Amino acid sequence: MKTTTTGAEDLGSVRENVSRVIDETSSLNAELAKELISAYDRESKLLGGINKREKEIERLKNEVAKRDAKLASVNERLERLLSSKAMQVQRAYWRLRRLQRSTSQQKVGQR
Repeated sequence: MKTTTTGAEDLGSVRENVSRVIDETSSLNAELAKELISAYDRESKLLGGINKREKEIERLKNEVAKRDAKLASVNERLERLLSSKAMQVQRAYWRLRRLQRSTSQQKVGQR
């Protein structure tokens, strides 16, 4: 009979130990799950912000590319204008006017 009571006591203590280990493990799993969910929420918010910034950067890159193309077009038209015959005549006219003004100012200064 001694072996039966000892066996029953051992079985009871094994049950208690198993129950305690299961409770501790369950508690640790619940805490870990809360931490993981909290970390996931933080990371998903950060990722959302990063995605928004990347979209904005891409939009701005496209806008800069469009403006660069417009600027290149304007520069090309300006170069054509500056090298045109009409502009060469206009520059010659401005030079002539400057010379006339400077000589007329010299004449006024000499009087």
